[in-house]
Amino acid sequence: MDPPYVEQAVDTFPQILDDPTPPQGPPPLRSARRAHLLPVLPGADAANPAGPEAIPADPEALPTRQLRRLCDRTYQLLDLTEPSLETRAQYETLVEELERRERQAAEPTGTDDAREKFRDNALFSRFELYRDGVMAGYVQYELRGGQVLLLHAVVDPRFRHTGLEPALMRAVFLDAHRRRLAVLPCCPEAQEFLADHPQFLSLIPARQRRRFRLLTASRATAPGQDAR
Repeated sequence: MDPPYVEQAVDTFPQILDDPTPPQGPPPLRSARRAHLLPVLPGADAANPAGPEAIPADPEALPTRQLRRLCDRTYQLLDLTEPSLETRAQYETLVEELERRERQAAEPTGTDDAREKFRDNALFSRFELYRDGVMAGYVQYELRGGQVLLLHAVVDPRFRHTGLEPALMRAVFLDAHRRRLAVLPCCPEAQEFLADHPQFLSLIPARQRRRFRLLTASRATAPGQDAR
């Protein structure tokens, strides 16, 4: 016979036993267990998540980001026990479109920017611009401390009147800006470029900047004085 406090504890806190009855029927399928996790594609209902209106008829009109998202969701629908043939066809269409865009992005564009190459030839102290593998022009320079003196510019006659000289000067000034170098435009080509692009005047030291502005103003008024 159990002590009185044991009988009282049993009466107060009855034991809860597991149900010995085994579960009826087969275990649920993995697809059924994940059904609540599968996203529904835009324009489709829950009963038919891969409906014909889920993916546009022309995937080329979709942005790449949205196309990748639809491809991921369609791939999840393929994880069903019996995915429909339409879902498989839609997934193949999306993959083919993504692969086409990747091939198109890997192809060379053929623009002038892709065919031009700028470099600093420190051995010969000149900034060079190549086009189609040929040196089309260069700017001779001299480094003095934190300043770069642009001495003279040379452009191959074959590339004249093609807009190469402004592109060369722009690359030179951008390179000086990136390297935190002050620019002294000693050659007329650099001075003409600065007159047409005053946004680069901040690269000239303050004292020379004022002299350059006076020189530019005097050149602008010179034709009028000659006419008198």
